[in-house]
Amino acid sequence: MLNDLFINVLLLIAVTFVAGHILKDVPEKIIITLYGKIIVGVGGGLMGILLMIYTIQVTGTTTILDLRFFAIMMVSYVGGIIPTIVSGIIIGIYRAVRFGINISCIAALFQILLFIICFHIIDKKIKAEWKKWFLKTLISLVILIPIIYYLLRNVENVQIICFEYFLVATFAGALEYFLLEYVHGSNELYRIYKKDSTKDFLTGLYNTRQFDKMLNLAFERVLENKGKLSCFMIDIDHFKKVNDTYGHSIGDIVLKELAYILKKNCRRIDVVGRIGGEEFCVLLFDCPKDQTFSIALRINKAVEKYGFNIGEDKFINITVSIGVAIYPDTTSNLEAIKEEADMALYKAKKSGRNRVCGSEICIHQ
Repeated sequence: MLNDLFINVLLLIAVTFVAGHILKDVPEKIIITLYGKIIVGVGGGLMGILLMIYTIQVTGTTTILDLRFFAIMMVSYVGGIIPTIVSGIIIGIYRAVRFGINISCIAALFQILLFIICFHIIDKKIKAEWKKWFLKTLISLVILIPIIYYLLRNVENVQIICFEYFLVATFAGALEYFLLEYVHGSNELYRIYKKDSTKDFLTGLYNTRQFDKMLNLAFERVLENKGKLSCFMIDIDHFKKVNDTYGHSIGDIVLKELAYILKKNCRRIDVVGRIGGEEFCVLLFDCPKDQTFSIALRINKAVEKYGFNIGEDKFINITVSIGVAIYPDTTSNLEAIKEEADMALYKAKKSGRNRVCGSEICIHQ
């Protein structure tokens, strides 16, 4: 029997790593939605079914032994009560359909109900994850072992069967916890590295590398749909003076809050990136010329009026210069739109700063 139970343990290990690999690209905000929790519950149910496919039929009885309760524990660990209920229902239905309704089946359904209730209480009362897992394993065995003993009371060597099941389940519980923690930690690091590879660490905007990718995708989209594309190049006026006067930590605060102003005053579909020290770039899709300049002027005015908190109830004000290029209105060369906007930014700087300039006009408000 030990060999058969260890097949269940190996299946648990394999499923843990496969599920972890699948979930690593799924944002946590999706997993915590109702839809995400139902999907996790279905996955746990399928895992329980897989463990029951390799179940152990105790000779001369209707009792089967496996580690399906770990499937319910795992989804409880990942998603809480909703996926736990979903997986419990799926496992219970499969148990009744495949092996028939008998005293062992009724006992199994009763066990599943107890697992769901106990796991939910533990999740509510206990904070530390390792304590939750330990208690869930312990309570599961406290529920299972007496029921197994009762169902197999007329079987020879029932004490040995129960003892072997206890040993394997205890080993599997400890191993599974460390595997789950490892997979969870690895996935968290993967998400952090993935985010850091596309976002600027200070402002949370797209970094230069990712912005260039977005720019190339924008070219394809505009050419395919024969649409418009507007580009802002934005530079903080006299930013070196801010750093020299107040220090780089204050300069970082200015950059972060400027990123907030840009996102607030642009549309949701617009792409905002930090492409240099104090230089930012914005892409606007299908934005008419008048609206493009209106958004640029809105940003310019919002920055000028904003009080940047430098601590101790002190505030400073800054201004930005903005260069604007619009395809096909102000430039016919789509792939040079960023360079055209950069030339317009240079024009804004030379014209006195704190203004919005295109290839033909400069606006100072």
